[in-house]
Amino acid sequence: MDATIDLKAVLGLLQRRFWLVALVMALVLGVAGIVLLTLKPVYTATALVLVDPSKKNLMDPESQLSGSSSDSLRVDSEVELVKSETTLLSVTDQLDLVSDPEFGLSLGLKDMILAFLRLGEPTLPTGEEAVQAVIDKLRQSVGAQRKGLTYLIAVNAKSGRPEFAAALANAVADTYILQQLNAKVESIRASGRVVDGRIAEANAAVAQSEEAFDSFVEQNLDRISAATGRSDLAGVREELQKLNSSRTEAQLVADLAQQSLASRDWSKLADSVKDEAIRRLETERRKLLESLSTAAEGAKPYVDLQASLNSVEAELNTAGEGAVTALKKQVAETQARATEMRADLRKTILQGDLPSDILTSIYAMQQNSEIARSQYQTLLTRQTELSNQEYLQLPDARVVSPATPPSKPSFPTPSIILFAAAAAGLGLGIALALLVENFVGGFTSEAQAETLLRTPIVSVIPRYRTQRRGGTESLSAADALVVSPLSVYSEAIRRIRIGIDQAIRRARAGGAGGRGPGVVVMVSSAAPSEGKSTVSLSLARAYALSGQTTLLIDCDLRKPSVHRQIGLDPSNGLLDFLSNAGDDFDIKKIMTIDKGSGAQVVLGSRRSDIPTDQLIAGKTFARLITAARKNFDVVVLDTPPVGPVVDGLYLKSFADAIVFVVKWSATPQQEVRAAVTSLDEAKGSDVPLVAVLNMENTSRIAYRGRYGGYYTEE
Repeated sequence: MDATIDLKAVLGLLQRRFWLVALVMALVLGVAGIVLLTLKPVYTATALVLVDPSKKNLMDPESQLSGSSSDSLRVDSEVELVKSETTLLSVTDQLDLVSDPEFGLSLGLKDMILAFLRLGEPTLPTGEEAVQAVIDKLRQSVGAQRKGLTYLIAVNAKSGRPEFAAALANAVADTYILQQLNAKVESIRASGRVVDGRIAEANAAVAQSEEAFDSFVEQNLDRISAATGRSDLAGVREELQKLNSSRTEAQLVADLAQQSLASRDWSKLADSVKDEAIRRLETERRKLLESLSTAAEGAKPYVDLQASLNSVEAELNTAGEGAVTALKKQVAETQARATEMRADLRKTILQGDLPSDILTSIYAMQQNSEIARSQYQTLLTRQTELSNQEYLQLPDARVVSPATPPSKPSFPTPSIILFAAAAAGLGLGIALALLVENFVGGFTSEAQAETLLRTPIVSVIPRYRTQRRGGTESLSAADALVVSPLSVYSEAIRRIRIGIDQAIRRARAGGAGGRGPGVVVMVSSAAPSEGKSTVSLSLARAYALSGQTTLLIDCDLRKPSVHRQIGLDPSNGLLDFLSNAGDDFDIKKIMTIDKGSGAQVVLGSRRSDIPTDQLIAGKTFARLITAARKNFDVVVLDTPPVGPVVDGLYLKSFADAIVFVVKWSATPQQEVRAAVTSLDEAKGSDVPLVAVLNMENTSRIAYRGRYGGYYTEE
């Protein structure tokens, strides 16, 4: 299969269908222009965010080091966080997008159509559905992409308003960074809550170890006193118990006083701390309240009483805070004395000559106590560190280039859309041209016609440009056989003559003896205005000029035209002859001579206003053809088109060969194929049918360039 592209054929196609391609391009560009006018401009603003994957700890500057193979994956993960549902929801709340005219709730095109047709009553979503609808719109307008392999993230936002597009992009970037910071703070707080729980457990462990030691000493006090020689250990133990009891009691009072102070329950505060000054202030406060309840609101006594009450309550608050502070100080002093006494007691016990079992137990309890204290101290230190870190956190990203309102819309882009429309229009126009050329339109090459018609193409006749003779008289294409015998047109007609002769010779060589001494050539076409009559006259002149006696009969009784081409208008023509001829059969009465070639011509003269098929199928016409065969070497029949008139199907029975004329790139292929099929079915198998492509739009320059030495145009 030949897969090469015929560039000339492509250029010829574009030349022939230039206006079709141009019209399609113009229509597509027009539609694109109308669409451009109706499209609302969309502006895109971009904020650049730099992600720093290094660890940031202001309490340990040396830890701010980066360089991990997972940094790239970290940046990719951050891109997804920028577009996350949480970020979009926060931006929706921050910018109140639910009530925004662009992103807020509105009826869709489908709902509006249904409402207009009264086929339904559309309703807007509410609650979570409404928020989700706004987020869906926002998701379509917001995007985030990593810039190559860098640590930069481009946050894009689209809107019909340039200022709002910039505000939206910046809001998304800022919200993402704030959420990143909040996530780090929340992580530290979660760690702090875990540490707080462990501190309580460690404190209980320390207290339990202390209680275990005290209990062991109490249980083995007699043995320890005997071993150490200290008889005052029992008194020390009792004193230590009193201190612990006093500390516990003072702690309870301090807690109760603290609660009363927080709730401003001055009466309960006075009872808990047993302070006379506070009790007197509380008594005074009650009296002021009683007086205030009887005074007229807004009057001067009322205002004075209110001021005195505020002053007393302020004194109560100050006195209460002092009392609570004193109680806490007392608790701390008691605790310190108890701790010191316990340490002295342990030191005394450990310095004594104790039995091995007691000494071993004491050392084990002491070790457990030290471990519990160490763990407790470590947790307290970690709690302090976490508390400090919570306020010293930095985000891992920052905005390095805030979005600014764009000056030009990102969509639509007229140049790109029009260029794409032009390209699409060109492609569509070429495709339509190919469709017209190969399926709907006419034939444009011999190969195409032979393939689709399965009929040999004996010649391609170029379009002949009408010339003037003597300044006024125009020359038809058929006159070229006389005035320009070496022209391209004349040579194409002679090719038809040779093709007919060869086709008849092959048919007779195959066993067909012919219908008489002369040869009858029928010239037909599928539709009118294909140049059939011009080809008939040209072919008759070609035969006559070659020295053969030739007769041309204009059989197109519906629309005769040969007489106009040879410049004659006889009073009697073929129609009159067939209508009125009887036994007096004299064809010479309607014959005339073509002065240019010497061929004999039977003209049609005028149009018939009655059906002509009965005249063609009559005996008179048959006798005419028989007589013509005997007296002429070649008889050319100019017949009506096969498509609109049936006369040609009757005339085929007289023909030895049929020349089928097809106007180049004009007659629809389906019509041509139907006409050829009709002729094939009607003619005999011994009658060859050849086709001719007429009026080819080929430049003379092309012919002259290749065959300039062989043709002349006069």
